[in-house]
Amino acid sequence: MIVTTGLEPGEETLRHAAELASTLGLQVVNRRDFSLGQMRKRYGVQEVLVVSALGARLEVPGKKPFFFHPNTSAFRIKRLMRGDTDTMLVACQIQPGDEVLDATLGLGADAIVFSHATGAKGKVVGIESERLLAILVEDGLRHWSSDAIELEQAMRRIEVRCGNHLEVLRGLPARSFDVVYFDPMFEVTVQSSSGIAGVRELANPDALSEEAVLEAQRVARKRVVMKEGKEGRMYERFGFTPFRSRGQQVVYSYKEIGGGE
Repeated sequence: MIVTTGLEPGEETLRHAAELASTLGLQVVNRRDFSLGQMRKRYGVQEVLVVSALGARLEVPGKKPFFFHPNTSAFRIKRLMRGDTDTMLVACQIQPGDEVLDATLGLGADAIVFSHATGAKGKVVGIESERLLAILVEDGLRHWSSDAIELEQAMRRIEVRCGNHLEVLRGLPARSFDVVYFDPMFEVTVQSSSGIAGVRELANPDALSEEAVLEAQRVARKRVVMKEGKEGRMYERFGFTPFRSRGQQVVYSYKEIGGGE
């Protein structure tokens, strides 16, 4: 892989590219007037990470470009600000100041909504097992620019940890987060947008394990919540209570901690 910029980059873009390249252990390659095809041939690589004023974009021949985008979180936060509810937040029983562990971060749309709902006094940590995806999403959360200050603030507050969620959960103290949340990769087939088009190529497709669910129940203070497609039956496998909302393309299910259902 090489890191380069768009044509005629500004100083901020050059700084951004250098920062990303340092994180990845690479150097920034001068774009000059070369096309991406010419750069691949010149440097003998297929993967080119292009940094521009719009952010970072991973380009690989034959695959859809991958780039960070807040996706559904943008309009979900707008709805919340109008006084509407969000099914995920209701299923998780999120309150301001809560601490949430998103164990399967992906592109982070749900984590952004969690961050908005928990507020400045809350805490949202997202775990992503795939290093490149974790780096690009963390970078996007820090650099994405929006006219909606609430969206920007929510993104900036999220902490990204790269690691296998089971291993991370094993290392956490008991009752250290209010809610632990799992969202399998099925979401890509439910919600299609340009921002998530390339995520399947980078994401970890492994199924959720019983051990991870048990560890999550040890770590959570209030609830462990899972999200799956409307035809999914993970909640039956793990003994969770389904939380259904009319017309939803997904099913949230939960395990109450310390009493309850």
